[in-house]
Amino acid sequence: MSLDYAILGWLSTGPGSGYDLVRQMDVGLSWFWGASHAQIYPRLKVLEERGLITSEPVTVGTKLEKRVYSITEAGRAAVSAWASEPPTYPPNRDSERLRLIFGDHGDTKAMRRHFETHLDRFEKRKANLQEFLDSVTSRKHQRIEQRIADAPTEALKEIPLAVRTMAYAGDLRRAELEIDWARECLAWLDDFERRHPEESRAG
Repeated sequence: MSLDYAILGWLSTGPGSGYDLVRQMDVGLSWFWGASHAQIYPRLKVLEERGLITSEPVTVGTKLEKRVYSITEAGRAAVSAWASEPPTYPPNRDSERLRLIFGDHGDTKAMRRHFETHLDRFEKRKANLQEFLDSVTSRKHQRIEQRIADAPTEALKEIPLAVRTMAYAGDLRRAELEIDWARECLAWLDDFERRHPEESRAG
């Protein structure tokens, strides 16, 4: 499952605790693979049982103990093999578009709320993505900088930054397309309500 490889990929940069990983899944990796806290910790246990990661207890302060996880050579081989495969795509499930297709069961107020909600969601997503992308391209993301530093040649040092810039820039472009689409839909609705004021009410 992709969550396993997200965990292995993150640990391939360096060790980290379950809490560190949860935070990363909430911030950087969540753009592409969301996972709840309750999903992550059981997968860490499974990956350790499979010999793909190891863990050791570390004392923080005087009493608090946490487990720090590290990737094994088998884990590195697994994530390398996975990353080398062609992309796969799950069956398309888009509840937003499906709901819209049957929007003729509602009314124009519901349609407007649908488009405005979509617009708001992707305007926020665009702003957050841009902020994160800026932190990557300005070389302020510590873990990515570590991957760059660990690359064995000067040529290969270009790749960690390039692929992450491509990924986040691609998602940023998607957000921009969704914003444009929502605005076009709202413009159509404005025109419809001007032409058919008698229909511009709750059904």
